[in-house]
Amino acid sequence: MEKKSIYNWKNNLFGTKSTLYCNEAVIGSLKSIDWNLDAHVSIHKDEYRFINKGLFNPYTEIRNQNNDLIGDIEYSTWTSKATISLINKKYTWSQKNMWMTAWQIEDEQGKIVEIKPSSLSDGGKIESCENSELILSISLYLQKRTAVMFSMLALIPLFTLVLF
Repeated sequence: MEKKSIYNWKNNLFGTKSTLYCNEAVIGSLKSIDWNLDAHVSIHKDEYRFINKGLFNPYTEIRNQNNDLIGDIEYSTWTSKATISLINKKYTWSQKNMWMTAWQIEDEQGKIVEIKPSSLSDGGKIESCENSELILSISLYLQKRTAVMFSMLALIPLFTLVLF
């Protein structure tokens, strides 16, 4: 049986910063501008930038602290899935259940990360079988992006009422 590492994150009041913990010790953070899908993640000494690109065919570039492109994330238009392409490996991000209360990242061999946001959207838990700051950073970024996208979708009816 594989050993899982368990991490927790907590969001600030406005959701612009998430702090990542392992055994109650702070190990990293995600910083973003509200309603912006770009983010900066730092875990231990590793730093990554996630830069959202494209309007009709959205994808996210993943860059390291030297601004080198080290991967990208391509989103499926009609499903809640994404393909994560790194220099030497591919992963799939998808919902774990139909209620979208848990997410997972899988490689060709199966599930390696499970992401469970709390019901209050103030944080959550990440269980990882892979000891990689990059995969952990991607997990934190994708849960944040998903929360922002659902928030935007929830506001569409409100904007429609105001405009019409």
